[in-house]
Order: sequence, then structure tokens, then C-alpha cells
Amino acid sequence: MTFFTKEAKRTQTEWGKCGPDKTWLAYIDANIQDEVVIEQAKKIVDRCSPQRYGPNGTNGYSFFQREYLLNLLLFHYVDHGFFPSGHICITDEWIYQRPIKTTGSTWFCFKSRSKGRNYEAGWWIKIPSLEEIEHSNSKEVQP
Repeated sequence: MTFFTKEAKRTQTEWGKCGPDKTWLAYIDANIQDEVVIEQAKKIVDRCSPQRYGPNGTNGYSFFQREYLLNLLLFHYVDHGFFPSGHICITDEWIYQRPIKTTGSTWFCFKSRSKGRNYEAGWWIKIPSLEEIEHSNSKEVQP
């Protein structure tokens, strides 16, 4: 599993830089090819769940969360023809398979980023509408 290598058998979208020479690649599991819709979904995720960087794989965990949220939005768009806004449910610890105990410390193994809707119940997050994002962006530009 890598965040930076194209995979011919899966749909991916470039989604920001990681350092000077790497570009994040998110898997798109929803049945959608419309680049405009994908870019709109990425804009929504960028607003409500920005990429975080830090020690011990924090950037990878953050990217997993963002990729997951991107796919939730795109699955909803494919099913209903619009993006959800307001509060939606996000899976609790969906990234982890199970903790592994090793000599007094706990390690986690990541779940595979396999295709499909293999998500469990979880917590809620506020998703802004595209209109809210545009309105907020216009306020930031004004002196």
C-alpha cells in the first residue's frame, strides 16, 4: 500500500503535495469519472478535514481519514445526485483492524484500503455545503 504510486487497476486522484517531490494519490471507489464532481468533493474535504502533518505516521492517518471522507461524499453523490451537507456520521477507528500487543506497548495494523463499502457505525462531523465554502472564501478575500 502506498500513497504516492499510481495503480493502473484503481481510479485515483492527485490530492496535494507531501514534501517537495511527492504527490498524495487518493483512491476513488465510487463509480464516478466526472473530474469536476471529484474536485468539488475534494474542496469540501479540504475545508472540513484539512491534511495534517506530524510525527509517527500522523500524515498517513490524516490522509486515510480524508480519503475515506472523500469516498463517502462521492458514494452519496452517485446515489443521490448531490453532496450531503450538515452533520454526517464517520466511522470510529475504521482505519484499524485490531490492536496488537507487543511487550508492554500496543501497535495497530491498518485495514486494507480495499474497494467497497466496508464501513462501520461511528461519530459525526459537520460537512459544509459548496455554497458555504464559496461564501467563506469570498469573506477571506475582502479587506
